[in-house]
Amino acid sequence: MKTATRSEYLDRIRRVLRFVQAHLDEPLPPDRLAGVASLSVYHFHRVFSGLVGESLSEHVRRMRLERAAGELRRTDRQVVEIALRAGYDAHEPFTRAFRGHFGVPPSVFRRIDEPLAFPSALCGVHFGIDEAVSRFVPLHEDSNMIDVRIETLPTRRLLAIPHHGAYMGIGAAFRRLFQVAEAEKVLLPDTVSLAIFYHDPAVTPVEQLKSHAALSVPPTFRTVPDGCELFFLDGGEFAIGIHRGSYRTLPESYRWLFGQWLPSSGREPRHRAAHEIYVNDPTNTPEAELITHICLPLGPVKQPASV
Repeated sequence: MKTATRSEYLDRIRRVLRFVQAHLDEPLPPDRLAGVASLSVYHFHRVFSGLVGESLSEHVRRMRLERAAGELRRTDRQVVEIALRAGYDAHEPFTRAFRGHFGVPPSVFRRIDEPLAFPSALCGVHFGIDEAVSRFVPLHEDSNMIDVRIETLPTRRLLAIPHHGAYMGIGAAFRRLFQVAEAEKVLLPDTVSLAIFYHDPAVTPVEQLKSHAALSVPPTFRTVPDGCELFFLDGGEFAIGIHRGSYRTLPESYRWLFGQWLPSSGREPRHRAAHEIYVNDPTNTPEAELITHICLPLGPVKQPASV
């Protein structure tokens, strides 16, 4: 795998932006668009939202509403027909969404005798295929910079409890896990507390979110207590983003790491979920002093073959 420059990441996002506009009448799930971008579905959405300034679902919704606005002005199609084409199953939810975006209901917007104009977008992209995408301006969020270092992490054997649902609720799984670990006498000075998050909560319904609360255990540990799982977490090279402060502000650090640092790093992510390592104990550490390592798995660097 060769290295990827920032311009190559931007070209990938432009491909996605063009693809979205050309396929608005089709389902556009994240895995399909990750394939267009040649990025792992584990990381694609965070790269997209970090560069474009809105989530994938927000972008698709906005493109469909902007196309609908043009149809209202240029055609005499019934509003319900335009609503269905925009992905709404009835007149009322379409009207509510359209009013929320353009400030007036579709029937009023249709009668306005002014040139078609759209509310501003951070990325500069509006419905209009190539001409619009050529104005794509990647988002910069330098104010949210975090320290990043690249390290080789070891393979770890983990004692884990699965958690389903909102990620902020994983604390209950950790409390149960520490009780089990104390009973099994596997809490050691070098025990690592970490969580693996398998989905991006910005695009995955909360009821489908899955994660693991985990503690490292010695390779010789074989017991699998009730409700627990035992498995290895592969090591390798990782970009480690150092988040300081409340767990509630972790999404901001994720956005900068994936949307700003990664495209400028010259590296490709591995097709594996990221995980978090908790450096200090939230039960006895002030919230402002909490340190979390966001561990982004990186693919190998391969130089182009010499001629």
